[in-house]
Amino acid sequence: MPKFSPENLIILHIILSIIISIVVAILMPRHFKRNIRNILTILLFNLLIPVAGYIFSIIIFVIVARLKKKTFFEAKTLPIRDITLEKVKVRNRKLGEAALTQLIKSKKINNEHVLLIMGNFINPQTIEAAKTALFSDNDEIRLYAFAILSKLEKEIDDKISFLKTKLEKTENKKEKALIHFELASLYWDMVYLKVADKELIPFIIKEALKHIQNSLKLHSTPEIELLAGKIHLKLGNRKEAKKFLSSAFNQGDKLMKMKVVPYLAEIAFYEKDYKTVEKLFSILEAPLHPEVCFMKLFWTGEKW
Repeated sequence: MPKFSPENLIILHIILSIIISIVVAILMPRHFKRNIRNILTILLFNLLIPVAGYIFSIIIFVIVARLKKKTFFEAKTLPIRDITLEKVKVRNRKLGEAALTQLIKSKKINNEHVLLIMGNFINPQTIEAAKTALFSDNDEIRLYAFAILSKLEKEIDDKISFLKTKLEKTENKKEKALIHFELASLYWDMVYLKVADKELIPFIIKEALKHIQNSLKLHSTPEIELLAGKIHLKLGNRKEAKKFLSSAFNQGDKLMKMKVVPYLAEIAFYEKDYKTVEKLFSILEAPLHPEVCFMKLFWTGEKW
């Protein structure tokens, strides 16, 4: 029987450990990652436990792993890190809200097409398209457009009625302020979305202004001041609008600042303060609204 020197035994052990580690890595179930780190772990296991390590590595990493079924669990928290690292693959949308708005404006899609998809994209353009569809020659189109507009108006009216009832019952100042803010927001939505008839717009704006003023008397937040600024800007009170928008900008977080910038830039433009307009748009990051995006490119001189 041939004798092996200690050096030869060590070399033989290393070679066998490498071979067995590679074989085990190949035989491992597919749901285990076959990366360098895992292979090195198996190799280290074999090197540290001579002979017995070969057997245990096959038993632990192959046989037991294959017998154990892959289990799934319900995540209790959203894996933000994985999403931001793009580990979660999402199919790209072919049409988004901004694209739909531009297609309506450019008349590249008709009212019938708009009505089929506008339920998920409520904005002034889609509402205007629905109103136009009320005069369609197609009875089904007219009825569908009427149903969409009626449903939206009813939802807003029901919310207003509910909040007014709630306002009468509460005594807490902060809660009252938030209810007034929600009421002002609903009235503002009727104006912004152009849901109400033109004859009713002055009354609705007046109601929105009344509730936002009542809200500000009781409590103030950047969100409340932003809405106050929008309403005053709509009424042409640029001085008052600037006061509230500037306060919302100074006190708000980064996202709030991004929301306020276009309105402050509009006021600065009317005041012919073009340097401020340029400065404001320069701090606006990747605006999603196409019109705001074009204004940013124009004032900052950026390219696509």
